[in-house]
Amino acid sequence: MVEETEPLKDDEALAAELVLGLLDGDEKARALRVQLSDPKFAQTVDEWNARIDPLFQEIKEVEPVASVWDGIESRLDGGSSSSSVVVQLKRWRMGAIVSGALAACLALALIVGPGTLAPTSEPRSVAVAQLTGNIEGLVLAVSYNPETAEMRVDVDGMPETDTAPEIWVVDQDGVFRSLGQIGRDGVSEMTVPSDHREFITSAATLQLTMEPPSETPHAKPTGEPVAMGKITII
Repeated sequence: MVEETEPLKDDEALAAELVLGLLDGDEKARALRVQLSDPKFAQTVDEWNARIDPLFQEIKEVEPVASVWDGIESRLDGGSSSSSVVVQLKRWRMGAIVSGALAACLALALIVGPGTLAPTSEPRSVAVAQLTGNIEGLVLAVSYNPETAEMRVDVDGMPETDTAPEIWVVDQDGVFRSLGQIGRDGVSEMTVPSDHREFITSAATLQLTMEPPSETPHAKPTGEPVAMGKITII
């Protein structure tokens, strides 16, 4: 946690910490606001994403011998099932990977050197949501700027199918209103239709369905949602 006596982070450091998931609370909210309101900072965040992705791609999985698995399992809670053991091991391995990536990125920051955080006006509140569902590994991170009506959707873990992912906003009335189809991976950017913007509130949810590919939004879903998340205003 940054102490009050520390100076404000420069744009390079703030972007790196946002990408690495090291920010929370007010710091994360501020960084997301700056990302949505400052194209230069948003570009810096994208550059950090590009720097970090190769680090994960270079890491090769190594299957340990049976005795290693047996030893780890024996140290876990006795009531754990085989599947829960695997889940705990995956979380531990991901923590190790993130720690290595953090060290590499901090070293890179020292080489690149700090930038100067350009003064920006504090934008109004933004909406964010994280969508998950019954597809293992599928996560969508969504941010929406009501000042520009621009929405960013970061997709990870989308399986290959003949259908296309489509985002919907669902208000308390239960009506599905399409915001459009998005890419299968990476970041998709879209402008929310003017007649749907009023529904992006903390009382609504964002939901994902898989639909026939189309250049125009569908009137209603053809199947059940595969992921959903509540909208939060920050």
